[in-house]
Amino acid sequence: KHHLDTASASGAPWPHPDMAVVAMCPRGHILAPKEVTGGFFGFAKHHCSDCRRQINIGDVRWSCIGCSFHCCKSCTPDRIPEPPEPPPQPDVCRTSSVDGRPLCKFGEKCYNHDPEHRKKVCHPEVEEGTTVGMRLACKFGSGCYRKNNGHLEQYVHPGDRNYRIGLVTYKTGQRPEFESLWQLFQYHDPDESGHLSKEEFAGVLQSCQHLTDTNSGEGIDAVPELDAAWVDAQGPLHGYINFRQFVSWTKEFLELDFPLGLDGGAKTRPCRFRGLSEGGSRCSCPAFQAAAGSSALCECGHKASLHRSDFSQRTFTQFIEEGSIVSHWTSGVEGLVRVEDSDVLDHLQQMLNASHKPAPDNWTRDRGCSMHAVNGCSASCASRNRVAVPSGYRLMSAYRNQNQDLWQKYSLVRTAIAEEVARDCEVPHELRTVVTSGRRLEGELDESVNEWHLFHGTSPSKCKSICASNFRLALAGKGATWKDPEKDFGIPLYGYGVYLAERITKADEYSEKLPPEGLDADPVISAEADQEVFTVLLCRVLGGRTNVVTTNEIEVDKLRKDVFEGSYNSVFGDRVISLGKPYREVVVYDKDQVYPEFLLAYTRCYD
Repeated sequence: KHHLDTASASGAPWPHPDMAVVAMCPRGHILAPKEVTGGFFGFAKHHCSDCRRQINIGDVRWSCIGCSFHCCKSCTPDRIPEPPEPPPQPDVCRTSSVDGRPLCKFGEKCYNHDPEHRKKVCHPEVEEGTTVGMRLACKFGSGCYRKNNGHLEQYVHPGDRNYRIGLVTYKTGQRPEFESLWQLFQYHDPDESGHLSKEEFAGVLQSCQHLTDTNSGEGIDAVPELDAAWVDAQGPLHGYINFRQFVSWTKEFLELDFPLGLDGGAKTRPCRFRGLSEGGSRCSCPAFQAAAGSSALCECGHKASLHRSDFSQRTFTQFIEEGSIVSHWTSGVEGLVRVEDSDVLDHLQQMLNASHKPAPDNWTRDRGCSMHAVNGCSASCASRNRVAVPSGYRLMSAYRNQNQDLWQKYSLVRTAIAEEVARDCEVPHELRTVVTSGRRLEGELDESVNEWHLFHGTSPSKCKSICASNFRLALAGKGATWKDPEKDFGIPLYGYGVYLAERITKADEYSEKLPPEGLDADPVISAEADQEVFTVLLCRVLGGRTNVVTTNEIEVDKLRKDVFEGSYNSVFGDRVISLGKPYREVVVYDKDQVYPEFLLAYTRCYD
């Protein structure tokens, strides 16, 4: 111990030239090697104090006579003291690259692999030909028992954020290891976009060959061919698949029931470590508490990745079974259910009142021309002959959409987005409010993921269809979106996606009146009045990490790419303050981020 202190104090190179590098026990005593003989009768047993594995007869153990500490050959390198800190170097403030680009504030820890980001911001550790950020996978994988920061800084383990393609390397014969579908999905999603391209999905197929079913313990007989699997996973719909589509595909086409791995915002994450020398008993640590000086280790001595909530251990089957119970739904009924609760109806009417935008600045060309209707003339003609905007809206009836399939898909995507926005990212996650925020209906909204209630106006028949099977992106641009003369399709402002309004006044521009005979729904949606009745959807929407757009300089392709290949989950079009436009709107390119919760029948009021 004296030699170690002397070497450190003198600033001599490590190791000191006059001494050998030695392993030490926690108390600072030198460990001495000794072959395990089993004692006089050959029955004496020793266990490694670090990994708890039994040290077999004939193996070498490193022991401390003073405190009865024993260490196996594999753990001994971790007992070599860390080298002393190098002497301080003169501060060199480097703020840009040789070509003038600013340095990324995340440096070697940056996870944004988007080409646009890499062109805009310099990452010298990577660009100068080094392998900074690449770490070797621990050979023990999820069964690693090491309890020191030095090991965690050198090796990466399943469940770690940088356990993904492009950030981890393996020794010959070693392959990736996954304890959940979320880990598998994240491994093949190096840019952390929450979506997989077809190329990334091809890697998933290879990894799936080594998974085993949680219930049967059996592996997968054969992995399907890429093109067929891509179609089965609904990849051609967007050119990408989200986590919900991936999970559904593994269950339906691979018949694989595997832990999802999503914590779902659980506050407690008990330790999942099981000691081999203790007959498989689990660590009693009830929740992760970071140890002093380390965010990667718990006070119990085990890694953060070994702490997982009970929620994360659920398989897709269990998620569906438990998620199918919605407390405020009418039991045993599927489809549109008429709302009879007066309190809920009052809250819905208040939401219509609060989200109405009064005159004068509340007309847009999508409301139409009083002489030529919508898309029947030029924009200047429509502006001169504006259709009158209602002064208010009166709720006639409301129907709750009790659709188990759509709700389960939405719930799974919400849980996945919660995991994504909780991570550190170059793109900050900012909470946004809309005019309906703070107005409670049935069930809580998760404000931490920017979950909002927003409106979508369309025809009564399409409202009913959306409640049954969700939105169809192929129809985007066919409604009241402004179109060039003699064109069937218009190009929406932010590209093809699901457009939702925070104000009923904007959504009302696209609503259509109910036929006199009503709709053949169950129950029947009828006019119940001598005046015209219109329909609108009130939807739950997951904004997540939203891309706020405040100008008219809109690159439609880039907006979509930033969602499917970048860190964003939605677009928040806010041109009200900067450009004086009357309305804000939200666009999502993934229909699973929307749940059509209520169908509202209402009348327009005019002063």
